[in-house]
Amino acid sequence: MRHDFRLVYRRRVPSRAPKLTTALCFVTACTSVDPGPNFVVPEEHFDPDYFYCHVEPELLFARKCGSGDSAAGDPTNGCHFNSSAVSGLALLEHAPVDCGGGDHPVGAVLNAAKGNLAASSLEMNRDYLTAPLFVRPTGAHHPRAVFARDDAIADVIRTWATKQ
Repeated sequence: MRHDFRLVYRRRVPSRAPKLTTALCFVTACTSVDPGPNFVVPEEHFDPDYFYCHVEPELLFARKCGSGDSAAGDPTNGCHFNSSAVSGLALLEHAPVDCGGGDHPVGAVLNAAKGNLAASSLEMNRDYLTAPLFVRPTGAHHPRAVFARDDAIADVIRTWATKQ
């Protein structure tokens, strides 16, 4: 006895392919990508002139980030001019960069100032509210609050973060 299978009624069964495809997408979306042996995180570059003329003198020096402020309870030689006293942002003491009251240095920039720019840039972020240079001195994971989040110095940090 032979059956003619073309005449047999079969109801449609929904395909499982869409569910399988969706599941496969979720599984493959959670894999990692090997960046390869030469992976480098791109370095952010912040305006050096604004740093020399505003950030360094108005924040780092005026707020005594390097030397510390004994009146505020900072230990002698226990702040950012002492690289063994801090875990990051080791600063070098030097004469202020001459900006002639403007936004650009008018003379040579000392290597110590360049070193402070490099150290500060590592603690900076385009989103200044998440930058350690802003977050830590406001009291988060820092021995003392150097300034409040709404202090005028926050505008200096914000401006430096947004300058290209």
